[in-house]
Amino acid sequence: MSFIVSSIIPALALVGAGIVGFLIYVAVRYAPIVGRIFEEKPLFLPLRVSPLVDVENVRFRTGDGLELAGCYLPAHTERRLGVIVFCHEYLSDRWSMLPYIDHLRSEGFDLFAFDFRNHGESQSDSHYRPLQWVTDHEIADLRAALRYLRSRPDHDPAGFGLMGISRGGGTALAVAGKDMSIWGVLTDGAFPTRGTMQAYIHRWAEIYVGSKTVWSRMPRRVFDFLGWVARKRSQKRLHCRFPDVERATSRIAPRPLFMIHGEKDAYIGVDIAKGLFAHAGEPRDLWIVPKAKHNRCRETQPDLYRKRVSEFFASAAPRTVAAAEGTAEPEARSFEASSLGAGGEAVSVVSGIASGDEVSV
Repeated sequence: MSFIVSSIIPALALVGAGIVGFLIYVAVRYAPIVGRIFEEKPLFLPLRVSPLVDVENVRFRTGDGLELAGCYLPAHTERRLGVIVFCHEYLSDRWSMLPYIDHLRSEGFDLFAFDFRNHGESQSDSHYRPLQWVTDHEIADLRAALRYLRSRPDHDPAGFGLMGISRGGGTALAVAGKDMSIWGVLTDGAFPTRGTMQAYIHRWAEIYVGSKTVWSRMPRRVFDFLGWVARKRSQKRLHCRFPDVERATSRIAPRPLFMIHGEKDAYIGVDIAKGLFAHAGEPRDLWIVPKAKHNRCRETQPDLYRKRVSEFFASAAPRTVAAAEGTAEPEARSFEASSLGAGGEAVSVVSGIASGDEVSV
């Protein structure tokens, strides 16, 4: 018996050393390649919309001291159903919210949108080069926006609904996973970092490995390890951290989630969207828009898109439509505003709280 044990232990040690050596080889050989692909800028054509003139433009600060630009648009109804915060896509700005949700003002919703750092009229962080991936910086920006809204004299104690497009959708999911003041989340073209990397690694593995026989038999955990190493490498290079969007999505329930995705999305395949959706609990809904490309669902089916967005927020809102119309006991809306400067811009700048910008990755 002792002879068998003395023979097995060295064999297991040899196997273990071989596995470790293989993983080191994979990390050294392929992680830089994955990292370069991960850090490439896509050829996005972000939506550009002309700014509104007669609106309340505001400025507020993030926890790390950057000044962001935002705008607050009150509902056209006497009383409101709730407040919706819009998170724009990568390379766009706050005004892109108008074709997506401006119609909700006539249905009882106040709207707030802001420019993420290094976008629009917000201040840029010279140490950060934003890409299409959600990072702790975008999360800090959205949290700062919510803190600003809570500081307003007309703030809504019921919380907020979130709508995010593409990277903005991932940001909304990441923040909603921990912030219980969010009463509903709607995304269009949202995607996770980890799940998207896995899909891309599998897509391009044959090109870089050179043998389909080899990569097709590779255990999934090897690809998971490779993606993890590549993300760690990119975090250091890009001066950021990548949140676990899948985990955050799993924490949103029982608050409602509605995900929209284009059937012909060439950047983020439908399988990636379905994989992210699978992490969510009920109530949840996924609408795959036929023939729509990335961030083009609204343009593909504008009438149905508008209808479904309205229905989701009306059903998720903290108050009923009847309350907004005054047929039930509603919350009395306060229109007391902060001091405004020229052009409707808030004079005071609200400081962020650094401790609120922590994010798990």
